[in-house]
Amino acid sequence: MVVDAAKLIKTGKVFSLMVGIDRSAPILRGAFEHYFTMNAAETVLRTPVLPPGLQVNDDSLVLPTHFTTHWDSLAHFAYEDIHYNGFWAGDIAAIVGLAHLGIQNQASSLVGRGVLLDIPRYKGVDRLEQGYAITPEDLDGAAAKQGVEVHTGDILIVRTGHMGWWYSLIWDKSEFWNGGEPGMSIRTIPWLHEREVAAIALDNIAAEVSPHEDPGGPMFPFHIQAIRNLGMMIGELWGLDELAADCAQDNVYEFFLMATPLRITNAAGSPVNPIAIK
Repeated sequence: MVVDAAKLIKTGKVFSLMVGIDRSAPILRGAFEHYFTMNAAETVLRTPVLPPGLQVNDDSLVLPTHFTTHWDSLAHFAYEDIHYNGFWAGDIAAIVGLAHLGIQNQASSLVGRGVLLDIPRYKGVDRLEQGYAITPEDLDGAAAKQGVEVHTGDILIVRTGHMGWWYSLIWDKSEFWNGGEPGMSIRTIPWLHEREVAAIALDNIAAEVSPHEDPGGPMFPFHIQAIRNLGMMIGELWGLDELAADCAQDNVYEFFLMATPLRITNAAGSPVNPIAIK
Protein backbone atom coordinates (compact mmCIF):
# COMPACT_ATOMS: atom_id res chain seq x y z
CA MET A 1 0.00 0.00 0.00
CA VAL A 2 2.85 2.40 0.79
CA VAL A 3 4.56 1.60 -2.52
CA ASP A 4 1.31 2.18 -4.41
CA ALA A 5 0.76 5.46 -2.54
CA ALA A 6 4.22 6.70 -3.50
CA LYS A 7 3.23 6.30 -7.17
CA LEU A 8 0.63 9.04 -6.65
CA ILE A 9 3.39 11.65 -6.56
CA LYS A 10 3.20 13.37 -9.95
CA THR A 11 3.98 17.09 -9.54
CA GLY A 12 6.07 17.23 -6.38
CA LYS A 13 3.75 19.78 -4.74
CA VAL A 14 4.08 19.54 -0.97
CA PHE A 15 1.45 20.64 1.56
CA SER A 16 1.85 20.88 5.32
CA LEU A 17 -1.46 20.14 7.03
CA MET A 18 -0.38 21.40 10.45
CA VAL A 19 -1.74 24.56 12.02
CA GLY A 20 0.77 26.81 13.75
CA ILE A 21 1.94 26.31 17.31
CA ASP A 22 1.28 29.88 18.40
CA ARG A 23 -1.22 32.01 20.27
CA SER A 24 -3.48 32.39 17.26
CA ALA A 25 -4.53 28.72 17.53
CA PRO A 26 -7.75 27.70 19.31
CA ILE A 27 -6.63 26.95 22.86
CA LEU A 28 -8.69 24.08 24.29
CA ARG A 29 -6.45 22.13 26.67
CA GLY A 30 -4.56 24.95 28.31
CA ALA A 31 -1.92 27.34 27.07
CA PHE A 32 1.48 26.33 25.77
CA GLU A 33 4.85 27.80 26.67
CA HIS A 34 7.48 28.72 24.12
CA TYR A 35 10.51 30.55 25.44
CA PHE A 36 14.16 31.03 24.57
CA THR A 37 16.72 29.55 26.90
CA MET A 38 19.54 31.22 25.00
CA ASN A 39 19.48 33.95 22.38
CA ALA A 40 22.00 35.61 20.15
CA ALA A 41 21.04 39.13 21.21
CA GLU A 42 22.10 38.49 24.82
CA THR A 43 25.50 37.21 23.76
CA VAL A 44 25.96 40.32 21.64
CA LEU A 45 24.96 42.77 24.38
CA ARG A 46 26.72 41.22 27.35
CA THR A 47 29.82 39.28 28.18
CA PRO A 48 29.51 36.14 26.06
CA VAL A 49 29.58 32.67 27.58
CA LEU A 50 30.52 31.25 24.20
CA PRO A 51 33.72 31.60 22.21
CA PRO A 52 34.19 35.14 20.79
CA GLY A 53 32.12 35.82 17.69
CA LEU A 54 29.69 32.94 18.24
CA GLN A 55 26.01 33.56 18.99
CA VAL A 56 23.37 30.88 19.55
CA ASN A 57 19.56 30.79 19.72
CA ASP A 58 18.02 27.94 21.69
CA ASP A 59 14.45 27.53 22.90
CA SER A 60 12.04 25.24 24.74
CA LEU A 61 8.46 24.22 24.11
CA VAL A 62 5.94 22.93 26.64
CA LEU A 63 2.47 21.99 25.39
CA PRO A 64 -0.28 19.36 25.71
CA THR A 65 0.07 16.53 23.21
CA HIS A 66 -3.42 17.38 21.88
CA PHE A 67 -2.88 21.14 21.67
CA THR A 68 -2.24 21.53 17.96
CA THR A 69 -2.61 19.28 14.91
CA HIS A 70 -2.37 15.80 16.42
CA TRP A 71 -3.25 12.13 16.47
CA ASP A 72 -5.21 10.49 19.27
CA SER A 73 -3.53 7.25 20.31
CA LEU A 74 -5.56 4.06 20.60
CA ALA A 75 -5.54 4.58 24.37
CA HIS A 76 -6.94 8.12 24.22
CA PHE A 77 -10.47 6.80 24.81
CA ALA A 78 -11.77 3.92 26.88
CA TYR A 79 -15.36 2.95 27.61
CA GLU A 80 -16.74 0.83 30.41
CA ASP A 81 -13.20 0.26 31.75
CA ILE A 82 -11.88 -1.15 28.45
CA HIS A 83 -9.41 0.21 25.90
CA TYR A 84 -9.07 -1.08 22.34
CA ASN A 85 -8.20 -4.78 22.13
CA GLY A 86 -9.49 -5.48 25.64
CA PHE A 87 -6.80 -3.73 27.68
CA TRP A 88 -7.95 -2.52 31.08
CA ALA A 89 -8.46 1.26 31.19
CA GLY A 90 -6.69 1.50 34.54
CA ASP A 91 -3.43 0.08 33.18
CA ILE A 92 -1.64 3.41 33.29
CA ALA A 93 0.74 5.14 35.71
CA ALA A 94 1.22 8.88 36.13
CA ILE A 95 5.00 8.64 35.77
CA VAL A 96 5.62 6.00 33.10
CA GLY A 97 2.34 6.42 31.21
CA LEU A 98 0.40 3.80 29.30
CA ALA A 99 1.31 0.14 29.68
CA HIS A 100 -0.29 -0.59 26.29
CA LEU A 101 -1.31 1.30 23.14
CA GLY A 102 1.09 4.22 23.56
CA ILE A 103 1.50 6.52 20.56
CA GLN A 104 5.06 5.27 19.99
CA ASN A 105 3.54 2.14 18.43
CA GLN A 106 2.44 4.26 15.45
CA ALA A 107 5.81 6.01 14.97
CA SER A 108 6.53 3.99 11.81
CA SER A 109 2.99 3.88 10.46
CA LEU A 110 0.37 6.35 9.21
CA VAL A 111 2.16 6.63 5.89
CA GLY A 112 0.29 5.82 2.70
CA ARG A 113 -2.55 6.94 0.47
CA GLY A 114 -4.40 9.98 1.70
CA VAL A 115 -7.87 10.81 0.36
CA LEU A 116 -9.53 14.17 0.89
CA LEU A 117 -13.31 14.44 0.94
CA ASP A 118 -14.21 18.13 0.82
CA ILE A 119 -17.74 18.23 2.21
CA PRO A 120 -18.31 22.02 2.06
CA ARG A 121 -17.34 22.17 -1.64
CA TYR A 122 -19.54 19.18 -2.33
CA LYS A 123 -22.46 21.01 -0.70
CA GLY A 124 -21.61 24.35 -2.32
CA VAL A 125 -20.84 26.27 0.89
CA ASP A 126 -17.73 27.84 2.41
CA ARG A 127 -18.00 25.81 5.60
CA LEU A 128 -20.37 23.44 7.33
CA GLU A 129 -22.58 24.99 9.97
CA GLN A 130 -22.01 24.28 13.64
CA GLY A 131 -23.77 21.11 14.71
CA TYR A 132 -23.86 19.65 11.19
CA ALA A 133 -23.40 15.86 11.26
CA ILE A 134 -21.52 14.46 8.24
CA THR A 135 -23.40 11.39 7.04
CA PRO A 136 -22.46 8.34 4.95
CA GLU A 137 -24.49 9.94 2.17
CA ASP A 138 -22.28 13.03 2.35
CA LEU A 139 -19.14 10.90 2.11
CA ASP A 140 -20.49 8.93 -0.84
CA GLY A 141 -21.69 12.08 -2.58
CA ALA A 142 -18.41 13.94 -2.15
CA ALA A 143 -16.40 10.93 -3.33
CA ALA A 144 -18.59 10.53 -6.42
CA LYS A 145 -18.41 14.22 -7.28
CA GLN A 146 -14.63 14.26 -6.82
CA GLY A 147 -14.15 11.04 -8.77
CA VAL A 148 -12.26 9.28 -5.99
CA GLU A 149 -12.80 6.04 -4.09
CA VAL A 150 -11.87 5.15 -0.52
CA HIS A 151 -9.87 1.91 -0.31
CA THR A 152 -8.56 -0.45 2.35
CA GLY A 153 -5.77 1.12 4.39
CA ASP A 154 -6.46 4.70 3.30
CA ILE A 155 -6.01 7.67 5.61
CA LEU A 156 -9.25 9.55 5.12
CA ILE A 157 -9.18 13.32 5.50
CA VAL A 158 -12.53 15.08 5.81
CA ARG A 159 -12.76 18.85 5.44
CA THR A 160 -15.47 20.80 7.28
CA GLY A 161 -14.10 24.35 6.86
CA HIS A 162 -14.31 24.81 10.63
CA MET A 163 -10.64 25.65 11.24
CA GLY A 164 -10.61 28.10 8.36
CA TRP A 165 -13.56 29.86 9.96
CA TRP A 166 -11.61 30.17 13.24
CA TYR A 167 -8.75 31.98 11.52
CA SER A 168 -11.17 34.23 9.62
CA LEU A 169 -12.63 35.59 12.89
CA ILE A 170 -10.39 38.54 13.71
CA TRP A 171 -11.53 39.94 17.06
CA ASP A 172 -14.47 38.16 18.64
CA LYS A 173 -14.11 34.40 18.38
CA SER A 174 -16.78 33.57 20.96
CA GLU A 175 -19.14 32.43 18.19
CA PHE A 176 -16.68 29.65 17.38
CA TRP A 177 -16.98 28.20 20.87
CA ASN A 178 -20.77 28.51 21.10
CA GLY A 179 -23.13 26.20 19.26
CA GLY A 180 -20.87 23.21 18.77
CA GLU A 181 -19.05 22.24 15.59
CA PRO A 182 -19.57 20.20 12.42
CA GLY A 183 -18.12 16.72 12.42
CA MET A 184 -18.62 13.03 11.84
CA SER A 185 -21.99 11.43 12.51
CA ILE A 186 -22.01 8.20 14.49
CA ARG A 187 -23.74 6.76 11.41
CA THR A 188 -20.43 6.91 9.50
CA ILE A 189 -18.79 4.22 11.66
CA PRO A 190 -20.16 1.27 9.61
CA TRP A 191 -19.17 3.13 6.41
CA LEU A 192 -15.58 3.48 7.64
CA HIS A 193 -15.50 -0.11 8.86
CA GLU A 194 -16.75 -1.52 5.56
CA ARG A 195 -14.04 0.35 3.64
CA GLU A 196 -11.34 -0.64 6.16
CA VAL A 197 -10.14 2.94 6.62
CA ALA A 198 -6.91 2.97 8.63
CA ALA A 199 -7.26 6.43 10.14
CA ILE A 200 -9.39 9.55 9.83
CA ALA A 201 -8.54 13.22 10.34
CA LEU A 202 -10.62 16.40 10.27
CA ASP A 203 -10.16 20.16 10.45
CA ASN A 204 -12.14 20.61 13.65
CA ILE A 205 -11.46 20.18 17.34
CA ALA A 206 -13.08 16.85 18.21
CA ALA A 207 -13.56 15.05 14.87
CA GLU A 208 -17.18 14.21 15.64
CA VAL A 209 -20.22 16.45 15.50
CA SER A 210 -21.07 18.55 18.53
CA PRO A 211 -23.60 18.58 20.13
CA HIS A 212 -23.81 14.81 19.85
CA GLU A 213 -26.71 13.32 17.94
CA ASP A 214 -28.06 11.35 20.90
CA PRO A 215 -28.18 13.59 24.01
CA GLY A 216 -29.06 10.58 26.13
CA GLY A 217 -26.20 8.42 24.89
CA PRO A 218 -22.54 8.34 25.95
CA MET A 219 -20.36 11.37 25.38
CA PHE A 220 -18.05 11.25 22.36
CA PRO A 221 -19.73 8.24 20.76
CA PHE A 222 -17.68 8.51 17.54
CA HIS A 223 -14.44 8.36 19.52
CA ILE A 224 -15.66 5.31 21.42
CA GLN A 225 -16.63 3.47 18.26
CA ALA A 226 -13.60 4.49 16.16
CA ILE A 227 -10.79 4.28 18.71
CA ARG A 228 -12.04 1.79 21.29
CA ASN A 229 -14.00 -0.57 19.04
CA LEU A 230 -12.35 -0.32 15.60
CA GLY A 231 -8.77 0.58 16.56
CA MET A 232 -8.85 3.50 14.12
CA MET A 233 -6.67 6.53 14.78
CA ILE A 234 -8.33 9.96 14.88
CA GLY A 235 -6.62 13.18 13.84
CA GLU A 236 -7.90 16.60 14.90
CA LEU A 237 -7.13 20.27 14.30
CA TRP A 238 -5.68 19.63 10.83
CA GLY A 239 -5.24 22.54 8.43
CA LEU A 240 -6.85 21.52 5.15
CA ASP A 241 -7.83 24.68 3.26
CA GLU A 242 -4.68 25.05 1.13
CA LEU A 243 -4.69 21.39 0.10
CA ALA A 244 -8.45 21.50 -0.59
CA ALA A 245 -8.08 24.53 -2.85
CA ASP A 246 -5.38 22.77 -4.86
CA CYS A 247 -7.43 19.58 -5.13
CA ALA A 248 -10.38 21.61 -6.41
CA GLN A 249 -8.12 23.20 -9.02
CA ASP A 250 -6.57 20.03 -10.47
CA ASN A 251 -9.40 17.64 -9.47
CA VAL A 252 -6.94 15.24 -7.81
CA TYR A 253 -8.09 14.24 -4.34
CA GLU A 254 -5.62 11.42 -3.62
CA PHE A 255 -1.99 11.87 -2.65
CA PHE A 256 0.94 10.40 -0.77
CA LEU A 257 0.57 11.24 2.92
CA MET A 258 3.19 11.01 5.65
CA ALA A 259 1.68 11.68 9.07
CA THR A 260 3.83 9.81 11.58
CA PRO A 261 3.45 10.90 15.21
CA LEU A 262 6.37 11.73 17.46
CA ARG A 263 7.86 8.76 19.27
CA ILE A 264 6.60 9.83 22.69
CA THR A 265 6.83 6.71 24.79
CA ASN A 266 3.56 5.60 26.43
CA ALA A 267 1.69 8.79 25.45
CA ALA A 268 -2.02 9.17 24.68
CA GLY A 269 -1.44 11.41 21.67
CA SER A 270 1.12 13.31 19.67
CA PRO A 271 1.47 16.50 17.66
CA VAL A 272 2.06 15.83 13.96
CA ASN A 273 3.04 17.80 10.89
CA PRO A 274 1.19 15.84 8.18
CA ILE A 275 2.77 16.18 4.74
CA ALA A 276 0.70 15.60 1.63
CA ILE A 277 2.62 15.23 -1.64
CA LYS A 278 0.84 15.29 -5.03
